[in-house]
Amino acid sequence: MDQDKALKKILNTGKRGDLPYGFEDRLMKGILLEAKKQRKRAQIRILGLISSVSLVMVVGTILLIHRYLAVKITMPAPDVRFSPEAGGMFGFFFYIAFLVLVLLVLDTYFRNLRQKPRE
Repeated sequence: MDQDKALKKILNTGKRGDLPYGFEDRLMKGILLEAKKQRKRAQIRILGLISSVSLVMVVGTILLIHRYLAVKITMPAPDVRFSPEAGGMFGFFFYIAFLVLVLLVLDTYFRNLRQKPRE
């Protein structure tokens, strides 16, 4: 009991100095940066865990099929012949796929550009 009173007295009589200018701002920036790093590390760990589990499942499935079911995994390549009319359609489909890819890249770029000032 006496020790508690002595500690309270020492802490209350202690001299408190002012913090340097901008100390709280720098401290909060450091805390926020560390929190962001922790979230990123957690995301990377989860992604790594999901990737490794997926890889193990795929390899395990291939091994089970190959060893225990005696199924040949290799298949003969089909004999595919394209007509001249199909060439135009394939060109159109590749054109649409390229447009979609360009739009996705632009969307990602502009979203990142818009989010950078917030950080």
